[in-house]
Amino acid sequence: MTALRVRFTRPAKLGPDAALALEDYARASSSFPASLVLDASGRIEALDLESGANQLPDGVAGDIERFFDSLTMDPADRLGWS
Repeated sequence: MTALRVRFTRPAKLGPDAALALEDYARASSSFPASLVLDASGRIEALDLESGANQLPDGVAGDIERFFDSLTMDPADRLGWS
């Protein structure tokens, strides 16, 4: 199975609730299974979408990155949007 990687410009640590929200958002917006990619210090640096042979719909990678950025602007696990 092929994975598409959405890289984040500013890797960051997220609490467990925010990390789960990011994975859920990626799955819902792309319709592909999603998993976080961590760097050596435990920061989320990317998200892998198991797309098989499918293309990522236009704009989805940017939407996922903007959602990630919104989670990192506030302290981790502060999910005011929910």
